[in-house]
Amino acid sequence: MRDVREIILIRHGQSTANASGVWQGQLDYPLSGEGQRQARYAGLALSGETFDAMYASPLSRAFETAEIIAREAGFTAKIIPIEGLTERHGGVLQGHAWADYEAENPEFARKFLSLPEEQRWAMADAETDEEILARFEGSISDTAQHPSGSRIVAVSHGGVMRAFLRDRFGPDVFPDNTRAANASITRLEWDMHGPPRLLELASTDHLPKDQKPGASTVE
Repeated sequence: MRDVREIILIRHGQSTANASGVWQGQLDYPLSGEGQRQARYAGLALSGETFDAMYASPLSRAFETAEIIAREAGFTAKIIPIEGLTERHGGVLQGHAWADYEAENPEFARKFLSLPEEQRWAMADAETDEEILARFEGSISDTAQHPSGSRIVAVSHGGVMRAFLRDRFGPDVFPDNTRAANASITRLEWDMHGPPRLLELASTDHLPKDQKPGASTVE
């Protein structure tokens, strides 16, 4: 007998930092007006479904996204914050737009871009994939401790979702430096006795054409 549940991973809507190209990491930026609209559309897309639980990163851009989704989808239970769903700490990059940082620190930028991705994070004093996977995978496993057949929503961030999905399903799911778009929906079938199955990856079909964000490269 299979022991599976569905986990719906949603990246937060556009934040004010996303809108200005700032690398936010674990700094706490709110949703922009556009991000609030994106979250509303994500909630409407889920409005015909039943959920057994909803979890979110405690950073305001993610938690507010979860609150808007819950309202639009008719989910009335408590949204549970989980620290492990928080974005990667960006080290010295946090709070900067890459173009500005590159102009101010050209030698750092040159060396940073020459390194493999995992070495870049160490150079910037940011969390490495190994570090974020330990907490993020543990959090996803915790959210899956519901009975078989449950449907669970987890609202998180582009950087940690990218690391987790590439680790589980291979680097081709997010090639180069791409991340899931804001307010995109990813669905997993989570088997307690086997590997997860990717049902849907970073879908933005629920967003109007004039509000579809491109695949993001900023965390």
